[in-house]
Amino acid sequence: MAAQVWPLLVFLGVFLAVALAWFARSGDSVPAEMAWSLFKAATLGVVGSYALHESAHVVVLKRIPTVTHLRLDRALWRTSVRAEGTLTARQIVAVAMAGPLACVMVGGVLWVSALDRALAWWFLAHGLLLLPFFGDGRSIIRGLRASWSRPAKENDPD
Repeated sequence: MAAQVWPLLVFLGVFLAVALAWFARSGDSVPAEMAWSLFKAATLGVVGSYALHESAHVVVLKRIPTVTHLRLDRALWRTSVRAEGTLTARQIVAVAMAGPLACVMVGGVLWVSALDRALAWWFLAHGLLLLPFFGDGRSIIRGLRASWSRPAKENDPD
């Protein structure tokens, strides 16, 4: 993820450095506070939450013995982990839920502890990825459909 957004991270790093230099010279902390907020949102909020999200998928996938390889798919606005091998319907659902739920749990801790409620929202927003029009939500629907259709095929006398 960081490899895809490195220009933004470099820009925000330079912006933060300039703002800190301005603060050191003038005593005006407003630009430094603004630059830090943007830098923190980009690094911890965007990159950090997606790194956790994809890492949670990987942790679950690595525990499935029928997964032979993992591959990283990157597009302009998307990075995701793809599994090669076979997964049961239940495993598909578990893998799809792992990423968003890991982020929601971290967001919940940040929110409840009041460590950083603004940052918490970046993590909590991953819960939306469980909706059916996002990749994880579509995988959950696919896994549920497979689990619902399988018993009918197994009980079919033909």
